[in-house]
Amino acid sequence: MKPNPNQLFGEGVKRTNGQQARRYNLLAARLIADLVKNLLGPRGLEKMFIDILGEETLTKDGATILRKIDVEHPAAKVLIESSNAVDNEVGDGTTSVVLLAGALIENAEKLLDLGIAPNIIIDGYLKALELSLEILQSITQRFNNYDLEVMYKIAATCLRSKAISYWAVNEGQNGNYQNNSSQNDIENMIAKLVVEAVHKIADFTNNRVEIDDIKIEEKTGNISSTQLIRGIVIDKTIDNFAMPRIIENARILLINEDLEIRKPRIDAEINITSQDQIKSYLNKEHFIVRSRVQNIISSGANVVISQKGIGLLAQHFLSKAGIISIRRVKENDMQWIQKATAAKIIRDIEAISDKDLGYAEKVYEKLVGGDKMVFVDGCENPKSVTLLLRANSKRALDEFHRSILDALSVLKDFIIRPAVVAGGGSTEAIIAYIIRRKANLISGRQQIVVQKFADSLEQIPLIIAKNAGMNAMDAVLEIRSKHQYFKPTDEKILCYGIDAINGNIEEMFSQNVIEPYIVKEQILKTAVEVTNLLLRVDDVLMAKPVMYTHTHGDGTRHSHRGGDKKHDHYFDQLGRKQRPGHHYY
Repeated sequence: MKPNPNQLFGEGVKRTNGQQARRYNLLAARLIADLVKNLLGPRGLEKMFIDILGEETLTKDGATILRKIDVEHPAAKVLIESSNAVDNEVGDGTTSVVLLAGALIENAEKLLDLGIAPNIIIDGYLKALELSLEILQSITQRFNNYDLEVMYKIAATCLRSKAISYWAVNEGQNGNYQNNSSQNDIENMIAKLVVEAVHKIADFTNNRVEIDDIKIEEKTGNISSTQLIRGIVIDKTIDNFAMPRIIENARILLINEDLEIRKPRIDAEINITSQDQIKSYLNKEHFIVRSRVQNIISSGANVVISQKGIGLLAQHFLSKAGIISIRRVKENDMQWIQKATAAKIIRDIEAISDKDLGYAEKVYEKLVGGDKMVFVDGCENPKSVTLLLRANSKRALDEFHRSILDALSVLKDFIIRPAVVAGGGSTEAIIAYIIRRKANLISGRQQIVVQKFADSLEQIPLIIAKNAGMNAMDAVLEIRSKHQYFKPTDEKILCYGIDAINGNIEEMFSQNVIEPYIVKEQILKTAVEVTNLLLRVDDVLMAKPVMYTHTHGDGTRHSHRGGDKKHDHYFDQLGRKQRPGHHYY
């Protein structure tokens, strides 16, 4: 009797193997690529996702929509993870890597139909990747990492492909500007703000910048009211109406200690037998608070920001001394203020010195979007700044936040490695053209594989053109004809791509459409790696999950009770809920 291999596995385990398993894997990955195809480029459309709790997400970001959807097939999960990997590594190109991988997978299926073995396809793709990276190096332009003009062009290119460009058009049509350049005005303003924010906190000498040092605060309003604060904005109010609403030349004290009488953590009993004892007890409390406040006054501080409580009695003494106080500020806000003002967080009020104080030109309270906020503005050489985003709804603000993060990420990529390539699908088009010529020098079946790799690269400009409403095939053929005279030795390299805004074929460097070299390199490597990974798999075993397995916004995947319900894990050291990190958006 022939044994049944499926009897080895427990109940609920599904198995597919051989050619069928590979086909299913490639099909699942290709379907994921088809899902995000119409997001690519400045004329790409947006997608809306509604979760089981009815919460809506409206986005044009490929990684965001892929993180939201719940898929079971492991091959589809591999492609989604590749998008997350690119997002975590370079912060942009998440849609492009999925589409390129999808095109490579589709062409791999055609090669399999021709009878070409998976190992030959894998080797051919690796050979083509090696050629692509060589060509990419030859068409790269290099600059100084502190070049503001280039940084601005990179940020503008990134933002032009985001939903923010549509909001700029709408706001201009609603009469907020008097001329037809309203869209460019807003896009240029936001690109400049992003570049300025990065420029203030970057360490150009060591090629480093920490994006998390840029606080992104959101309030509803007009997008044209978006601004950069040379300091920190706190979503709090000044503690007491008797305190000043603005302090010039602010000397800021950060404390992590209560300015109030704390209740004991265990039950305590005080035996009082006379009124004098009550008065003595209250006077003692009064004296403790007064002495702490006096230490603050003596230090020269005129603004007190506390991570813990400030009681009414302490507020009274502080207001009499003309001091502003803000209590129960979140831990990450305290750290941002510390970096912006150069203040030190004090845990012992008895040992304050003037060296512990930070400085800002002014601290003031202001009404923003119907809510009062405290601005710590005008810091000297701040190591942390705030971008205050404004948009007409919470959904728009979330997408605006995602767009700004992508722009910050590409600027970080440029600072790490100050080299750029042309955008608009021109880089993929020129690499495809050169690879197709070099493929003729490769012997055997690998030649066909390398040619299919070139066809896959051309899918990027083809999709951008299609999303822009152009005749995609005519656009790709025109780009091919313009690149036929390309020579790597040319002093000025001309890279032709899709001008999706005007629906033309243009030279992208002259149009100031540029992208960081690191992003393009990461896209090519990741797309080939994930495609080859799927080609190597010929046996799939799927078991039914028994725990509530789920993935958070930062890519963390785990299982626990209640994992099927809406929840988060953003807590500070004291167990209080924190503002979520940038990846949440």
